[in-house]
Amino acid sequence: MIVREFSAVASNWRSGESAQLYLAQHGVPVIWDIDTRALVRHLRQCGALRGVVSTDGTDAEKLIAEARALPTMAGLDLASSVTCQQRYPWHEGGISLESGAGTAARVPGVPGGASPRFRVVAYDFGIKRNILRLLVDKGCEVTVVPASTSAEDVLALKPDGVFLSNGPGDPEPVTYAVENIRKLLGRVPIFGICLGHQLCGLALGGRTFKLKFGHHGSNHPVKNLLTGQVEITSHNHGFAVDPDSLPASDVEVTHLNLNDHTNEGLRHRTLPLFSVQYHPESSPGPHDSRYLFDEFIKMMATYAKAHA
Repeated sequence: MIVREFSAVASNWRSGESAQLYLAQHGVPVIWDIDTRALVRHLRQCGALRGVVSTDGTDAEKLIAEARALPTMAGLDLASSVTCQQRYPWHEGGISLESGAGTAARVPGVPGGASPRFRVVAYDFGIKRNILRLLVDKGCEVTVVPASTSAEDVLALKPDGVFLSNGPGDPEPVTYAVENIRKLLGRVPIFGICLGHQLCGLALGGRTFKLKFGHHGSNHPVKNLLTGQVEITSHNHGFAVDPDSLPASDVEVTHLNLNDHTNEGLRHRTLPLFSVQYHPESSPGPHDSRYLFDEFIKMMATYAKAHA
């Protein structure tokens, strides 16, 4: 955490402790008494930089050397480091506020106790639990599998659809996932988010590149080119798909970032695959991006009907 000024005084009548004590209890470091605007300008000019925070008085030159020795994000396959070690089922649904006044409870499966309509295999590249909860809420029986699970093993589970999760790192070194997506393409509906979107772009013949300082946080305006609506979205990524590298005869760009005009979504023109760069499960605003989970359900239903 970096702030221009940090008050050690807790003056609000509702506060139970100072901010400094609270952050210390939760292990959150704070840097203050620096020109935060100058820091932002520096990052805007130079791009995202590696850094080290130290509280033990280590010499500044030594810390600079340690920061320079840190690996860059480009070329790092971090998905293999954060993925699960073995497959597992996921049954937990979202939060229900109807269990009583002022209380909340988890929905233990499909709302209303109905049987799941679709079987979904979710690749874990660093998956967020709330994505899994939304899939359950939409009537899916979800099985989460490690990032390196082969396409053959996934198809052996007889899924109605495959979900490609978010995750950290550079998508290009995750070659095993790209190959598996190519093997799954056309054989089962596919929906990707964030890193999953970038892997779809690579699997379809495109390229990815590292952004100067990435997209992080909320309130990123993204235009849905299919509807003309602007969605207010949440982001957390440092790479993007180059839309000019995608084969236009097979792939359609569906979403555009209105801040820097980078690609935010794509779909295959004839096969059941679509993906988005942002995080629809956590996007606020008047145009709730969670409709994309409904699109995934529709795609699975259409594909199942056509192949019945």
